[in-house]
Parts: sequence; C-alpha cells; structure tokens
Amino acid sequence: MDYLSTKEVAELKGCSDRYIKQLCKDGKIQAKQVLNCKGRMKYLIPISELSEDLQAKYYAKLKSDAGLALELKDDKTALKQSSKSVKKAFDEYSQAEREEMAEWIRILREWQELRANYKKKTDFDADFVGKCRIEHPDLNISVDILYRKYAAYKENDYDGLIDRRGGWNRGTSSIRTEVWHIYASLYLSYQNPKISKCYRETVAWCVTNYPEFVDGIPDVSAFRRRTKKELDGAVASWVRDGEKKCLAKFGIFAERDYSDLEANDVWIFDNHTLDIRSIAPDGRIHRMSLTAIQDAKSGVIVGYNPCDNPCSQSTLFAMYRAVSGDFGLCRYAYLDNGSEFCATDVGGRGHRKKSSWCKEDAPPTIFELLGIQSQFALPANPDAKNIERFFYTFKEQFSKSTGGFCGGTVVERHSCMNEKEKNHDLPTDAEVIELLDLYIKNYNAGEYGGKEAKYRGKRRIDVWNESVNSDHVKFRDVASEEDLTLLLARSTRYQQIKRDGVFVIMYGKKIWFRDDNTIFNIGKKVYVRFDPYNLDSVRVYEKETDKYLWTYPRAAYLDVPYLAAESEDGKDRVAEFQKNFAKTRNAIKEKTESYTNSPYAVDSLAAAINEMKLTVANYEVKKPKHFEPVTAQEIDIEFPKRENIVDVDYSGLEELEELRAMNDRLERARKGA
Repeated sequence: MDYLSTKEVAELKGCSDRYIKQLCKDGKIQAKQVLNCKGRMKYLIPISELSEDLQAKYYAKLKSDAGLALELKDDKTALKQSSKSVKKAFDEYSQAEREEMAEWIRILREWQELRANYKKKTDFDADFVGKCRIEHPDLNISVDILYRKYAAYKENDYDGLIDRRGGWNRGTSSIRTEVWHIYASLYLSYQNPKISKCYRETVAWCVTNYPEFVDGIPDVSAFRRRTKKELDGAVASWVRDGEKKCLAKFGIFAERDYSDLEANDVWIFDNHTLDIRSIAPDGRIHRMSLTAIQDAKSGVIVGYNPCDNPCSQSTLFAMYRAVSGDFGLCRYAYLDNGSEFCATDVGGRGHRKKSSWCKEDAPPTIFELLGIQSQFALPANPDAKNIERFFYTFKEQFSKSTGGFCGGTVVERHSCMNEKEKNHDLPTDAEVIELLDLYIKNYNAGEYGGKEAKYRGKRRIDVWNESVNSDHVKFRDVASEEDLTLLLARSTRYQQIKRDGVFVIMYGKKIWFRDDNTIFNIGKKVYVRFDPYNLDSVRVYEKETDKYLWTYPRAAYLDVPYLAAESEDGKDRVAEFQKNFAKTRNAIKEKTESYTNSPYAVDSLAAAINEMKLTVANYEVKKPKHFEPVTAQEIDIEFPKRENIVDVDYSGLEELEELRAMNDRLERARKGA
C-alpha cells in the first residue's frame, strides 16, 4: 500500500501542511505515526484514506512523472504486443512495480534518442543492449525484450513494462471453465484415475462433443497445477478415498482435557496383533496378540496379557494382572466395540444394535460387580483411544528388535523372513513373553509424554504414583485373592434348572453340572458363574436376588458316546450314568417316603370324611312358621296317594331303570323322614 506524507497530501488537496497534520491529530484522517531520521514523529497517510478525486489526481501525477502519457517516435518496424499482456489500472500496481516501469521508460527514451542518429538502427540495438547490461547488471534485457517493452510502452500496457518472471500470472488459469468441469468430473472418481488419463479423456471428449474448445486446451502440466491447487484436498479425498478416510484426515478433532483426571479414573482397553512371527508350543508359526490396559492419566500399562487370539478371557487375564500387580481398580473402563470387550458378562453389549444381543434381562457383568462403569467408543473411531500411540511405540521399540519381526504389511516384511520360517529360526512364544514382561516395565519407567506440562520430565510410573497417592484420591482395591478370583468369574445368561441341571457352553458344546438334589429344583430361574480354566464345578445364583444358592459339580456322565459299548470309556460312562440315574430314583423315592411314612400321615378318605363332618356339624333347615299355602285349582281331580307311587307300573317306558332308581330314592327318603 502507498503512503503519502502530509506535505504531499497538502499539495494534492491545495491546502497547508499544518491543516493536514491537524486532521490526522483529530482522527479525521487515519494515519500511521512513525519517527523520521531526526527522531521526530511524522504522519504517513495511506492512499486509500484519500477521496477518489485525490487518488485519481495522485496517479495521474505519477503517470506524468513516469512519462507514460508521452508518445515516442513511431518506428517503421512492426512490433507485436505480447498475447499474454494483462490490462490493469495504474493504481493497482505497487510502488516497486511503478519504479520498475519508470526505469524501463528511461531506458526506452535513451534508446530512442541514440537510435535516431543511426541509419541502420538494427545494428545499434545490439550495442545498446550490451551497454545496458554493463550499466544495469541485474536487469534482464535482450534485443527481443527491448522490442517487447517498447511495444508495451506504445500501447500503454503497464504489465508489459514489468518483469513477470516467477509467477506473473499466478492465480490465473488458461483452462476454460467448461473444459475444467469436464476434467474435474473425470478426476473426482472413486477409481482414482491418474491426471494424465483424465487429461486424455477430456481432450477426446471435447474433440467429439465440443470441438470449439479444443484449440484452447493447454498442456497437461496446466491441469496438474490447477488440480494441486483446487482438488488436492478434502473434495478429492471425499470421492477418491471415501467418506471415512476423508473425515479422518480433514474432519475436526477434539482435544481431550486430562487435567480433571486422576490415576485409575479411566483405563483404556485394546488389543494389538504383534508384528512378530514366533513358534507356539505345538510347533506352529503364528503371530500372537496382546491385550493391554493403559491408565489414561499417566500412560502406564497397568495390565496386559499375551494370547493366541483376542478374546474376553484374555481381557479378564489382563484385568487380573492389573489388580494383582498392586494397580488396584479403575472407575471407568474405556472400550471399543470388539467382541472381546462386548461380551454379555464382561463389559456389556456396547453399541450392538441387534435386539437379541441387547436383552436387559441379563445377569450383572463382571465390571458391574467390580464397581466399574463401561464407556464404549463410537464405532470406527480409532482416534478416540490414545493407547494406539503405545502400540506404535511398542512396534518401533520392541517388535523391530526381535528376530521374528515381520511387519504389519507386506511392504514392511523383509525377504529374509521366508528363510527364517523355513528353518524355524524364530523366537518361541515363551521367549517373546519373557522379553515382553521386561519391556512393559521399561515403558512404564520411560519419560511421560502426555499433555500436562506439570509432569514434563517425570517418568510415567512417577506420574501414576503421584496422582494415585493424592489426598483426594480414593484408591480402590480387591480385599483378597479369593475375592478377586470370584469377582472375575464368568457368568452365563439366565436359565432354568433342567433335569440334567445347569449348563455352560464352551466352544459350542453344553457342559452340564448337577448334584443329587438338582431334581427337586427343576424350573428354578438361576444363572451360573464359573472359571473357564477350572470346570470341575460352578456356582449357582438365584435370578431375582443374585443370592448364591449351591455349588454344582460337573456331570461328565451325561456326555455319553453314541456307540458307548464300543469303548471302555463309553462303558464306564454308561455305568456311571446308570448309577446316578438310580441315585436320582432313590432320592425321589426317599423324599416321597419321608412324607408318606410320617407318623402324622393321614388317609385321604378319612381326611375327606372328617372335613365333611366339620362342614355339616351345624347343618339345619329352618322352615318359617308363617307361609302362604299353594293349592291346586281343580279340586275335583283325584290323585293317587303318595304311598302308592311305588306301585306304578313302569313297563314299556324307555327310562324304566332311571325311574326305578328315582322311586327307590324317594322310598328311602320317605322312610328316613
């Protein structure tokens, strides 16, 4: 931006310098205050603060001083103006550009004055260029440049007088808008085509459908530059990479505040497949996995468990290691939505949507029994768990140091791994686990790298110790080893006790548990808690009250082979089954006889007669003394006497037997009366 002194503004306005200074002092003209060479304050007024008339007057004066308004002698040689010249207003140029214009005008004037003294002017042009190169070593000049500058000067083309090398046309493009839209529609495709392919197809499409555009299509490099400027970002990523990758790269990211957390407030659970090929105890070459638990506050790995494949039991083993290692219990568990964490009896079903997976009618989870609240990350959101950073460090510091490093991708896999696997020149699982124990302790003793500045320079374990031992932190821990083992026991869904007892499903097969009294609790709603690595017995709890009821031993005799008679084990199973079947029969019989053979047992008929006697003890029909007599209207008809009813001849009647029975009842009633 151009700045004018108060004196220059006064000359343009036609007033005194003192008046302009007073306007600046009163704030009526916005000016910048600077110190002059004598250390005194002076005002510099930006050209934009002047009125449009004063600005036009100022630029007209500059043009006149630069000589742009003057016409030079006409030259007989036809000079062609650059086709790339850009017409701009004089006031759009900077002070440096205007000075460059003035410099070229002085050179062109001198060239024309000296050139007029020569008959063969073209011979002089080369000499003059040599003279200019000596006097102006920083100036890019040649005969052709001199001609072009002169042509621009005659046409009042200001851009032609400026050296535009190094981005003179930056921000502009020679690609037609219509052609660019054709190209962009081809480039923005999920097939991720190359720029060169899109360019060829664009040209071919224009040849077929828009021949009038073909002549103005620039080289492929112009499309590359504009693609990098306009499409190399979120728009291209949305189409070429997909929504998920695009938002992961360009979407907003919220920074978590750890200042309000303390150690053991939140533990982060996750699994990682080791980039190590190792030899299993059975000789298999595989990659183990690691279930890890990290304290969100300090970054300490409080619990971990190496396993063949991530599962819910591996999660509980890592939890057991954390508590038994004196790290206590957390208050919140931050989990992803993997099946190893979303087991019904571990942390809950998380963000599972299927209704059959989200039944509210389920036993309390292990985390609920431990007083831990589960928090599940949103699906497909790996950035939410900063334990991923630990897994990257683990790969760089641990996995790459072992002899079995195979990389996480094919690109990272070294060619020597094929020979190593062939020769079984790999570490064993036991060796990896032994080194893993040492590395975890080394990592916890490493420098804290979190966001809280007050802990900078301290070790991770020191941060955990300092936070958990604060006066306001209530440390939670399990009282005893027995309590911990019981609290970490797995549980089944609610079930009814059947005649074979209760069951646990392991690897798709039902394993039954019962005792001699199971037969007397059939139909009772319960749930079962068990240790997957000790299935000799299970604990049975009542559904309504969560009260412990019994411990049932395993009923292995219920698992009888189909062809039991073909093996000794099958015969033993059958014999044991028959033995327990007889025990069940005898238990039912004994239970029944304990009631039927009691000294207080009563015959059912005697009990019924006794009840009837008690009921009719006070039975009495009281006929009222006053009544209204009812008589027949036809008194002259004679009816047989009542006592002669028994002598009625019933022969020929279909209801003979029924009438005779009725007659007998009437006779007995009469005699009884």
